[in-house]
Amino acid sequence: MIEDYDVVVAGSGGGGLVGALRAAENGLRVLVLEKADVCGGTTALSGAGLWAPANHLVLNAGQDDDLDKAQVYMDATVGDRTPRSMQQAYLHAARDTIAWLEGKDVRFSFMTGYPDYHPSEPGALLTGRAITPKSIRRRELVHRVQPKLPLGDGGPPIPDVGPDGPIWGGQSLITQLLTACEGAGVTVWTGCAFEGLLTDGGRVVGVRTADGREIAAPAGVLLATGGFEHDVAMRASYQDEVLHHDGWTLGVPGNTGDGIQAGMELGAATDLLEDCWWAPGLLRGDGKPSFLLFERAAPTGIIVDQQGKRWVNEGTPYNTFGHLMLQARDRGVPCIPSWYVLDSRALETYGFGGLRPGADVRPWLEDGTLIAADTVEDLAEKLDAPGLPEQVKRWNGFCEKGVDEELDRGAEGSYERQLLWVFQRYPGIAGPHEWPNPSNAPLTQGPFYAGKVVLSDLGTKGGLVCDEHGRVTRPDGSAIDGLYACGNAMASVFGHSYPGPGACITPAMAFGWLAADDMKAGQ
Repeated sequence: MIEDYDVVVAGSGGGGLVGALRAAENGLRVLVLEKADVCGGTTALSGAGLWAPANHLVLNAGQDDDLDKAQVYMDATVGDRTPRSMQQAYLHAARDTIAWLEGKDVRFSFMTGYPDYHPSEPGALLTGRAITPKSIRRRELVHRVQPKLPLGDGGPPIPDVGPDGPIWGGQSLITQLLTACEGAGVTVWTGCAFEGLLTDGGRVVGVRTADGREIAAPAGVLLATGGFEHDVAMRASYQDEVLHHDGWTLGVPGNTGDGIQAGMELGAATDLLEDCWWAPGLLRGDGKPSFLLFERAAPTGIIVDQQGKRWVNEGTPYNTFGHLMLQARDRGVPCIPSWYVLDSRALETYGFGGLRPGADVRPWLEDGTLIAADTVEDLAEKLDAPGLPEQVKRWNGFCEKGVDEELDRGAEGSYERQLLWVFQRYPGIAGPHEWPNPSNAPLTQGPFYAGKVVLSDLGTKGGLVCDEHGRVTRPDGSAIDGLYACGNAMASVFGHSYPGPGACITPAMAFGWLAADDMKAGQ
C-alpha cells in the first residue's frame, strides 16, 4: 500500500481542488486522483458563477446582503427539505471559502446585475449575489484543464478570443486552483480512476484505483467524483423513464457515479437520486443538447408543446423549467420534446442556441437542428402542431399590449427581465427593441424556425447524505469514519431548489473546505 499521503481526494472539480488545497494548507499530505486525462470535471465546462451570499465581493459591490437575509431566502426556496444545520454550515463556509481563496491568489469579481433565480421570494436580491472567477492570462497549466462548453453547448455568449487570449469561467477557476494546489504541494494524478474504498474496522483508510494500486489515506478520503448522469443503469434505477439514457446531459463523460456507489457499498444513506440540475436543451442534429440560457430570457420566440400551445413562461430559471416540464408531462401536456419557435428578426438580433446574431443558419437546417418555413402556417404543418398559428397570433397581441396575459413573461422585477438586462451587455447583442415589454417581441418576420427542446441537465443532483462537516452518514445519522463527500457525489444542500447561479459549484467548494478542516481536527 502506498503510504505517502494523509488525504486522498477523488475528483478534480471545484470541490475536490478546494478540499485538496485546504487540506494541504492544514499541513496534510494530499493526493488528487482524476479519472480523465485533464482536470476540472463539469466545473471546467461551466461559466463558474458562484452563489456565496454576503461574501466580501458582494458587499463591496454595494449589495444589501447578510447571512440572515440569505437564510430567509433559503427558507423560502429550499425550506425544510434539507437540515437547517447543513444550510447554515453552507452559508458560513461559502462566504469564508471565497475570502480564504482570495488570500491564496484565486481571484473573483462581482457579476453585476445577475439575479437570484427567485427574485420575488423573501430575502432574494434582484441584482444578485453572484460572483465569478476573474479572467486570467493563459498559463502553462491550462493544457491540463477540461475545455469549457463552447457557445452553443452552454457556454456564455462571449467572443472567441483564440488560443492566445484570456480564459474565463470554469477554466479560469480550475487553472487558478491548480496553480494554488501546486504551490501548496498537492500531488495530482490524471488518467487515474478511483475504483473503491479501503476500510479497517469500519473506518475508511484508503482507496483502490482502477489500475490496482492501493493508497493509504489515514486522515480521510474526500469523494468529489461528480454525479451519475452517464451511468444508464443508475439512471434507470432512480430517475424518470424519459431519462433512462445519457444523451441529453451536459456533464463530463466520466461522471458515472463511482463515488456514490462506493459509499452505498459501505451503507451510506442517499437522497435526491431522482433529481438533476435541469437545463433545457435545444436538441441538435447530432443528438446532443445545447443549453438554452440567455435566449429564453431574450425576446427570441416562444416555447410550445407538440400541439403548438404554450405551456411555460419561456424565461423561467432553468432548473425550475425542468421541474415544470416534468409536471406538465404528468398532467398530460405533450411537452417532451417541445418546440422553440422564433423568427428571422430574433436570429439576426439576438442569435440563438450558439448562433451569433446574423450567423449563417444553413448548417443547422441541413443537420436538422432547426426546421424552417416561410409562414407560420407552413411551419405548423411541418411540425404537425395545428395550434401554432392561433398561438402565434395570440402571442403577437400580447406583445403589442406589453403584457403576457397567458404566462406573465417579462413582468417587472422578474428573473427573465433582469437576466435580459445582463444578456444585452454582452458584445454583439442588441439593446431594447421598440415593443412595450423588453422581454417580449412578436413573431412576424419570415422565414420562421423551430427546434426541439428536451429535458437536459448539467448533472445529477442526488448522492451521499452528509453532515455539516461533509462527513458521509448512514441512514441512522452516524458518520462513516474517514469518509467525506462534496459536489454532485453529495446530496445537495439545496434539496430540489436552485437559488442562484453557482448553486452546483459553490456547495462543492464549501463542503470540500469543511471536510478538509474536519480531517485536520481528527488528527
